[in-house]
Amino acid sequence: MSTKVRLWRWRRNPLKRRSDVTEAWVVLAAGGLLAAGAPAVGAATAIGVEDATLIASQNWHTASAVLTRDAAAKSTVYGGSDSGRVRAAVRWTASDGTTHTGRALVKPGTDSGARTTIWLDEHGALKDPPATPAEATAQGIFFGSLAAAGAGALVLGGRWVVRLRLDRRRAGEWESEWAEVGPKWGHRTA
Repeated sequence: MSTKVRLWRWRRNPLKRRSDVTEAWVVLAAGGLLAAGAPAVGAATAIGVEDATLIASQNWHTASAVLTRDAAAKSTVYGGSDSGRVRAAVRWTASDGTTHTGRALVKPGTDSGARTTIWLDEHGALKDPPATPAEATAQGIFFGSLAAAGAGALVLGGRWVVRLRLDRRRAGEWESEWAEVGPKWGHRTA
């Protein structure tokens, strides 16, 4: 039969130390931060990343480009993060009439001289195709989850540090009290 007393740090007890009360408040604060703070950080991060991803490409526009070399037959990117597309050298003419070259994502096996659609930002710099709303949501969820986990780890790490310091202080107090009382007890063994 277990005789464990629950919530003992919150009850009146003549043996309760100030460090016990401090630890109880730290546990309560950590629980509150884990329950409310970590999800709030995760949600705010997810919303921010999703919005930033969609806003970043808001002023982009498409242009027509010509492949200057044959594209590779298959993607060499591990994990298919480029949606099965490959990078190939392309050339395009900007709205001011200047010719530019760069490497854009195209379908694998596309021949030199073929036309493809590329994305340019407001300054005319070549960009990868913008994220779809579903991709922006997935990025938001991923980074929001990381932020929530990081916030939770930070809270738990802070609680651990506080408890470690309290335990060291308790051990020091116990040692000094024992050094005072121990010699009064007479003969020591060991």
